[in-house]
Parts: sequence; C-alpha cells; structure tokens
Amino acid sequence: MKTVFSAFLISLGASCIVSAPVYAQTVAQSEIYGVAAPDCESQTQLALNFCAARWSKTADFLRSLVYEDIARNLRTDTRKIQLKAIEQTWTSYRETHCKELTEPFRKGSIYALLYHSCFARVANDRIADLQGQNNSQLPPDVTIQRLSKILNQANLSNSSGQRQWQTYQAQHCQFESLRSTEQAPQLLKQCRDRLAERRLRELEATIRIR
Repeated sequence: MKTVFSAFLISLGASCIVSAPVYAQTVAQSEIYGVAAPDCESQTQLALNFCAARWSKTADFLRSLVYEDIARNLRTDTRKIQLKAIEQTWTSYRETHCKELTEPFRKGSIYALLYHSCFARVANDRIADLQGQNNSQLPPDVTIQRLSKILNQANLSNSSGQRQWQTYQAQHCQFESLRSTEQAPQLLKQCRDRLAERRLRELEATIRIR
C-alpha cells in the first residue's frame, strides 16, 4: 500500500501535500489518522483552495486503499455486503455534511477551502473508523453534552447530515461489534462513543474555521 500511495503523491506533485514521512507513521501510531493537513507554500486564497483540494483527493485515495484492504480480508460475502452498505451510507453522509456546513459560503472565495478541508477531515475519520482506532479524549457524557450543544447552536439537530451520520454510526458500530460475540455489547458502546467524539471534533473544527 505504501508504494502505491507514494506513487500517487508523486503524480500529484510535491507541493501542498502531506510528505511520505508523515504517512510512514502508520494510522495506528500517529496522532493524526490518515493524511495530515498540508503546509501550503503560499497563503493566497487561490493557493489555499488548491492545497485543500489536493488534501481532499489524497485523503480519499488513502481511505479507498484502507477500505479495499479490509474488504479483501473479510471471510464471508455477508460481511463484505455489510461493509459496502456502510461505505455507501458514509459517502452520502460526507457529501451532505460538508455541503450543509459550507453552504453559507457557497458564493465566496473561501468556499473551496472549507468544502475540501471538510472532505479531507471526514475521510481521515473514516480511515480511523475502518481500523477501529480509538483516540478518545473526553468522557462519553461530556461528548454527548458538547455534541448536543453544538448541534443546537448550528441548527443541525434535525438536519439531513445529522440523520445520515446517526445511520452511519449505527451501521458501522453494529458491524464492528460482530468481531467478537462475547464482547459485542462492550465493543458497540466503545464504537458509539468513539464516533460521537469524532463527530463532535469535526463540527467544532468546521465551525471554528468558519
């Protein structure tokens, strides 16, 4: 996978893209899952937009590699079908979520930066979800309180993006919990808490940038 990823980076060009040493820290070892945000050489709006687009494309490519690797190693067709359905739900969620949060800036020059950055961050979250990585830092009750507050403040509690995320969370965590019949309830709860915290971080990051 690393060779393919390095070749992909070369094909895109070196500027504004995460370097190979950052990827060399595996997703499990790194503080940042997936692809780190690029360090753009120029801070003009056009350059920042271009960097964000490349970040989005690179993160999504890595996500597709991780997804394909996991799908290839699943032992039953049923599990493969479940994983595909979850990926489709996640794809719909990402599209709706990023459109909702960036819509107020649709006609502005910053729109591309916000939209592609959102795409990249959510792709990185999906990579961590696929690998079952846990970087939770908050108690579950704190996460729920903060998530509820920010959803209400942003008028997103009943949004299409929130409903799609809830469906994705339920599907993915059910899939993940089936890895162990004995530990299923514990794995289900851990997964829900982990994904809720990631949802909170993504909403906070987007609103902070706006």
